[in-house]
Amino acid sequence: MSAHDERRLQELVRQLEARLHTTQVIAEVLMDNSALRDGDPGPYLNDYREGALLDAVIHLSRSSHEDFYRLVEMVKLPVGRPVL
Repeated sequence: MSAHDERRLQELVRQLEARLHTTQVIAEVLMDNSALRDGDPGPYLNDYREGALLDAVIHLSRSSHEDFYRLVEMVKLPVGRPVL
């Protein structure tokens, strides 16, 4: 693997890790918010904001999934399915 490919691989790994961490934090916020639904003072996110965060989780998950398969392809790992 060339030095350029190695840098691309390292950057992809960093981006993937950051996206996965962000997805995890958003999911934790959504879980906390839903736990407050029946309480007082209630959830801190209204339906619109909660929906926007769910859309973000879907986008981040798809992007992370694509990056995972790019990573697999770059390091030539056998996964049994083509890169999307």
